[in-house]
Amino acid sequence: MILATEVQANPNVATEPGSADGGKTQDMNSTTSASVATNKGTKLTFGATAGMPGRFKGNFDYQFVRAMGCVTYEGAALGECYETASRIEDEKEDSYTEAWRVTAERVEAIARKSLAGGHLVSAREAFLRASSYWREVGFYQFTTDPKCRASWERQRDCFTQAGKLMDLPFAMVSIPYESGKSLPGYFLKADASDKPRPTLMSLGGGDSLGEELYFWGGGAAAIRRGYNALLFEIPGQRGAMYSNPGAEIFYRPDTEVPLKYVCDWVLGRADVDPKRLALAGWSLGGYFAPRAAAFEKRIKACIASTTIPNWQNSALEALGLPVDQPYPRNLESKIDLSSVGSRFFAQGDMRYRHGAGGGTIAEFLDALSKYNLWGLEGNITCPYFNIGGQGEGQLAVDGQKFYDKLTCPKAQHIITTKEGSEAHCGVNNESLEHQIMFDWLEDVFK
Repeated sequence: MILATEVQANPNVATEPGSADGGKTQDMNSTTSASVATNKGTKLTFGATAGMPGRFKGNFDYQFVRAMGCVTYEGAALGECYETASRIEDEKEDSYTEAWRVTAERVEAIARKSLAGGHLVSAREAFLRASSYWREVGFYQFTTDPKCRASWERQRDCFTQAGKLMDLPFAMVSIPYESGKSLPGYFLKADASDKPRPTLMSLGGGDSLGEELYFWGGGAAAIRRGYNALLFEIPGQRGAMYSNPGAEIFYRPDTEVPLKYVCDWVLGRADVDPKRLALAGWSLGGYFAPRAAAFEKRIKACIASTTIPNWQNSALEALGLPVDQPYPRNLESKIDLSSVGSRFFAQGDMRYRHGAGGGTIAEFLDALSKYNLWGLEGNITCPYFNIGGQGEGQLAVDGQKFYDKLTCPKAQHIITTKEGSEAHCGVNNESLEHQIMFDWLEDVFK
């Protein structure tokens, strides 16, 4: 996920001119596309739309619905989430962390008691919910903080405990990477056979964990539809950093390098059909996935939610800075850091994971200029699907511009507010987001 300035989204975004029902999925062989319009001044937004809870005024509201959205696949309970929210003081990171810690402790205790009593379904369900809540505990903490590492280990342990109790247990995997490093992940089989199956590789974004890709990243949705799913992390993501202690394993713009190792590994399996291998990227994964697909031709279909052609521009918009003017070098005194979203991005863990933790904000933004898809439009040759939400504002607009220049078989759907899944990565209606993308993918792989 990407954090951003909390501003009002335009409720009148048009996605397909003349369409009565908002964004339509285009024919994959068509070069026409939906247009996205926003009011002047609309930034990246993760709240203030009809489909959001409105419990908090800022970025907490998006994180709140991000946790609640996991209810679709048994990863949350509405009552537990709202009770937790009642104890959170808005814009206070410590309050957010402590409130979720209390809930995570309580729900994990339920899971362990049920497991000890032989109540395996109850244990599995509670472990899944506890995993989501432990993830929220660590969200606003620094990766280098021992407390963050502890909450990450708790969420991973709860998730793997739940995976062991599935009808077909999850496999925790370690993908060999360069210089002896490894990339962590989970492989979820469609069934117990070794029959080659279509496989979805799911990749998160700037603040994602591999475990949560089971919920909003298409993991559970894939196995329900007869797909295998590989949920994995790349350099810069928290699980990858913790899996390689002492190593400098930061984000890198050339995503095709780690994806080569991922494709090598997954295509070495007998139960993966090499002709039906898809890559889905979520949030900043909307840069990672198309970048990888531009060079790694073993990827047979690419999905971006939503396409991010220029990470630096998105970051500038998130910080309220113009994208068409040079930014000053003394940004520490120029940026409004009154909101938790701005603090997280400009001062928090995001900079560290990009290898810019010890520099200035301007140096961080300098480094982001390398994350750029422009000029690679012709390199992407596999079928491409762009899915976004009306509540994403400028993010969807930027993705539209890149989508329009693609020459490969392509399709897109911009989800409107009235469809109830307009939030970033569709976290407020995961069923709809997954229905749209998998219906397209199934048609492609037929």
